[in-house]
Amino acid sequence: MNMFKNIKRYGLMILVAAATLSSCVNKDARHNEYPAPVIPEPAIGTVFTVGQILDVWRDNGAQPDYENDSIFKDDCSVYGIVTGDETSGNLYKASFIQDRAEGEAIELYLKGVSGLRIGDSVRVCLKGAVLGAYRGTPQIQNLDPINIIVLKNEQYIEPVVINDINEIENHLCQLVRLENVQFSEPDTTWADPDGYGERMLQQFDDNGGFIGEIMVRTSNYAAFAERQLPQGNGFLNAIVTVYISSSKETWQLVVRGVSPAEVLMEGERF
Repeated sequence: MNMFKNIKRYGLMILVAAATLSSCVNKDARHNEYPAPVIPEPAIGTVFTVGQILDVWRDNGAQPDYENDSIFKDDCSVYGIVTGDETSGNLYKASFIQDRAEGEAIELYLKGVSGLRIGDSVRVCLKGAVLGAYRGTPQIQNLDPINIIVLKNEQYIEPVVINDINEIENHLCQLVRLENVQFSEPDTTWADPDGYGERMLQQFDDNGGFIGEIMVRTSNYAAFAERQLPQGNGFLNAIVTVYISSSKETWQLVVRGVSPAEVLMEGERF
């Protein structure tokens, strides 16, 4: 009889222990939410303006492909507002920032795809990055997206209104709005299926007098690449870039998107 009591007692103890262990395991599995590792932000260090960075590039002759001892070796930062991102697909591993106070702007050439969005106020940690250029467009290169700290959202930069397309060279990498413009040959798409679209945009004065023209260059990876060009006259927002080859210098525009807020050409053509 005592033997059966012992078996019952020990059996009950085993069941209780098993239940307790099971409860602990289940509780741990449900409630142990391990926090993500804290990655410290890079040090701010010396703060440069976009203009100061561009001055270094200009002082070295604003070379089409600037290559010098131009690595940022110490802790330093630059602040700006994102004016161009990768959302539309017209930019890839690239973005543009602009200084709200000075208006100066530069391209960020990234080591990977970023989550930056137009209007983000950012601190760009420059240590290890390179001041360079691609065919005349100044860039901060070799930049890891993790070193771009988003400080605030929806801090949009208003585009500079350009009424004379011949002044476009004063606005390299800046966000601009060209008024009274139309595509010279609108019966096509923004880009070709197998490459970039290079479409000529013409500007006129209020009386229909021709002012000048500039290329709008669009990637075939852009979400709007296969859409028809606008047929009429109106305005276009874009970022100014340049491409310098051995034979010529081509100024061009990079469109951020084709919403009515960015491109609207419904007026009568000149």
